[in-house]
Amino acid sequence: MDLSVALIIAASFAILCTFHIGKRILTIDFSEYSSKNSKKAKLERLLVKKGTPLQNSKIRRDIRKAFERILIPLGNADQDLLPARMDLAFRNKIVSQINRLNRNKLCRRIYVTDVVPVPKNDFETWNDDGREWRESVLKCSTLERFESTEDNKVQHEIYRKNSYLRILQSRHVRRTDQKEKKKSYYNDMLSITCPSCGAGVKLDSQQVTCEYCGAVIKNEFYDWQTESFEIYEAISTNLKSFLQLLVSGSILFLCVFLCLYLIEDTEISLAAGVGAAVLTFGGIITPIICGKIKQEKLAGKIVRYSENYLRACLNEHFWENENDKDLLDFSVGTIKLLKVAHTEETTTVTADIFGTKTFLPENQKPYTEKFKKRLIIQRARYPEKRKADGEFFAEKDCPSCGANFMPDENHCCSFCGYGLQVNNAKWIVKKNQ
Repeated sequence: MDLSVALIIAASFAILCTFHIGKRILTIDFSEYSSKNSKKAKLERLLVKKGTPLQNSKIRRDIRKAFERILIPLGNADQDLLPARMDLAFRNKIVSQINRLNRNKLCRRIYVTDVVPVPKNDFETWNDDGREWRESVLKCSTLERFESTEDNKVQHEIYRKNSYLRILQSRHVRRTDQKEKKKSYYNDMLSITCPSCGAGVKLDSQQVTCEYCGAVIKNEFYDWQTESFEIYEAISTNLKSFLQLLVSGSILFLCVFLCLYLIEDTEISLAAGVGAAVLTFGGIITPIICGKIKQEKLAGKIVRYSENYLRACLNEHFWENENDKDLLDFSVGTIKLLKVAHTEETTTVTADIFGTKTFLPENQKPYTEKFKKRLIIQRARYPEKRKADGEFFAEKDCPSCGANFMPDENHCCSFCGYGLQVNNAKWIVKKNQ
């Protein structure tokens, strides 16, 4: 077939197929390009004076409070405002970030508008490794400003139109409660009736005082412990689908064009072109699917594996071994397992770790660098097998969450699950390749 004719037929066929599929998977919304969604209009909404960062955001109160307990301390550069319940490594990271801001006489204010919770106005919850987890992601527009604490002058700002705020929290589930398979364990303990006067009492700490009669109530309430907070920008789902559709259409066009040009029979060439496109798609998708299956199999070889806990251990390791005085923040992202090996006592894992580091040099703009490290990490093969522990005292503070150390039947902190003397579930970095 002639070159120009083959081009026209292949282009027409690819466009028709792409258009037909696009109608089904894409949502056409031109309101995104309206004046109210312009950068100028969004900046005006972002800078409207608010009492708290997420005031009037129309999201659930517990979601709003979870985010504001991190946003407010950063905005004021005041570590005294941090919540009591935080993962130890995460607390150290935030405290160091605040100290770095104070040395530069700056605060990090994050202004938020057009908030859409994902999933819809709720937490996503799951259980693993004896902990109950919940995660909330807010799709929004943000303006991140580094402002002087002396004269409120803006030193640097980052505008993100398609921004996401993510918070991850967890709490320990007692072994006796784990026998009952539930999606959520302690939601019914958020409020009780005061045994002294009968008034309703909200449980928001280990010890509360009834505001009506003054009775002091100690309880087994399990408060949420903040594990991670992130702010990042990503393309919208609709745009991502459009780009995938565009790539697919281009592959289809190329395959059909080559077959039309090389094969004289039009029907056979079209069929061959579609077949070649399908094979090409299969060649692209198959390694991705196989990679995911391999990751699941490797994770399944590790007893009581929790990626979130591994990420917390890695954050702690990187933090302890980072010497750059300009480091403001860092984040461990994707963890790709490469190899899992066992002995009678230990599990050794080789993994590629991907993440980012943010630096704030004095009197300069912050900048971010990506990093990749290959680590060999190790922990006990069966972390539930513990050596005999010494005496525990209730008046001790847990070094992980700061609560009064009240041991459960495994001599772990009743509030966060930390083992005071022996914590053989912890991942230790043995080698940095």
